Amino acid sequence: MDDETRAEIERKTGAPVTAITPEDAVDAPWSTWTERQIAAGRLSPGARGMSPTDAADQYNQSNALEPADHGFMYAPAHAQETACDVLALIGIVVDERTIVMLTDGDDTGAAGREYRPNPGQLEAACEEHRLCTGETISAEALLSALPWSDATD
Repeated sequence: MDDETRAEIERKTGAPVTAITPEDAVDAPWSTWTERQIAAGRLSPGARGMSPTDAADQYNQSNALEPADHGFMYAPAHAQETACDVLALIGIVVDERTIVMLTDGDDTGAAGREYRPNPGQLEAACEEHRLCTGETISAEALLSALPWSDATD
């Protein structure tokens, strides 16, 4: 997210914008995720009264999008659940209280309350899901819905 978008969201909401908040993960009726989607032009302001899951479901239905489509919108809680499910297929079991945070470094694996897969692991997990179930999940859509870890440990 660029600085102008971040500043605009913070001005409108009166709250700082972070990569992921506890409210996002719980699917609360109001979330910074919803505000970010509105600011990006993906959701209308009417989504403010909806939970992130309801808003994403409505977006996907109105655009006839399925999980196999690159433009499929994941709400934060749904992205976390889907990431945990597909990672389990390649032998990576993530505790449900752990947040999946992407990394592009060598710091993959469990780290406190985070589990850090790299994008290649998640892409392989989505492919394994397709091979096991016959159902395609767009790795691109899932990757775009997950937060990135900024930790340097």
